[in-house]
Amino acid sequence: MKTHVTKTFLTLAFFGLVTTAASAQFTIKIPKISKPKTEPVDTRPVERESANQPVTRGTTSANTTRSGAIYAVKPEAPTNPQFLSEALEVQIERWDYYWKIPNDNHNSSWVPRIVAKAFYGGSANLRYKAEYTMPDGTIWFSEPLEYRGNFASDGTASLMSESDSNRDKKSIVTGGLFGIKITDTKDSSTVFQGKFKVVRYKPKSSDARYKNEVDYYVDYDWKLPIGIADIDWSSRNAVPIIRMWFKGDLKTSGFEARLFHKGQQIATTDDGGSVGSGERYYAFQRGDDDSLFWNEFRFRWPERAEFLVTGDLSNYTTPEQFINQRPGEYVVKVYYNGDQVRETNFSIGSNGTYADNGIAKQSKISTNKSILPVKVMGTLDKWNPANAKTMGFYGTPVAVSNVP
Repeated sequence: MKTHVTKTFLTLAFFGLVTTAASAQFTIKIPKISKPKTEPVDTRPVERESANQPVTRGTTSANTTRSGAIYAVKPEAPTNPQFLSEALEVQIERWDYYWKIPNDNHNSSWVPRIVAKAFYGGSANLRYKAEYTMPDGTIWFSEPLEYRGNFASDGTASLMSESDSNRDKKSIVTGGLFGIKITDTKDSSTVFQGKFKVVRYKPKSSDARYKNEVDYYVDYDWKLPIGIADIDWSSRNAVPIIRMWFKGDLKTSGFEARLFHKGQQIATTDDGGSVGSGERYYAFQRGDDDSLFWNEFRFRWPERAEFLVTGDLSNYTTPEQFINQRPGEYVVKVYYNGDQVRETNFSIGSNGTYADNGIAKQSKISTNKSILPVKVMGTLDKWNPANAKTMGFYGTPVAVSNVP
């Protein structure tokens, strides 16, 4: 008897996957700014919002000194957890049998298995539960989510479906549109509610004699027109990261992401930048079918586009690289093997942080990141725009106007 979880965790660090050390494409000679009089940097904690509000907190705050420079400040994780809807992962756990037919190993079955995250800096254990409903609205089952601690450097705590040796006794053999509700059991508040679509299909490699030897996958086409503006705080200065989803087993070496400000290209991942592969979802028996493979890619431009985080202006000799000193709209154009396949934009406000475009708030998505509209271009992806438009963010209508 076999069990499979049809998702491979491949969160590769954003460092050095497609990095080419070379001179910057644009050289702007700016006189070195003299070191100002010592001014204390405001290190007061960022004001916290109440937990689980469906608004964009923003991934950075800002401090301004008399020198005029704006410094990005890493937000402090709150003691009241904020559930991160954008980080929710619904996976498939599959068996080569069905518990209701114990003597027949040709009936594939499945249950959902989820991974969730909360922005949290408290010491007490978190207690959440997930409840699943069938396509007709009837209760399927519920489970406590195991708290895995808040050991991540970005202040996130992980929660996962429980480890249960009898989990196969909850499995079913049908697909459809299933409901999910996640509750904080300490105060009975609902932190997330949505739907996920599971497709049942007959793999090409399966034995044609057994019609119930099938596979299942969660339809993630809705992710393609939705991106995320994030920040990597692990380097000397904070580096902006733009995350997007693609279909197919694509190579990081095929990608190039160009960053524009006021119509001028200021950075490219081909020169001083990098492309990293993030989460991956796919049908277990997909074979070479690229339409059953979803892959997140992450684009960053260290040393070309950063957030200034230090008050030491003695080394502040290339201010054009610090985007929090240059507010306004930025455009990201992504190419694969020379053809443009994606385009999105974000803005930096006058306070030096990502400007809230209102998408998360309008869509009632609780997150501490900026949600971006992504234009899907060309023929690289074998996806269904209609499904993406109707499913939205786990069944939530997302306030983006770029879905055909």
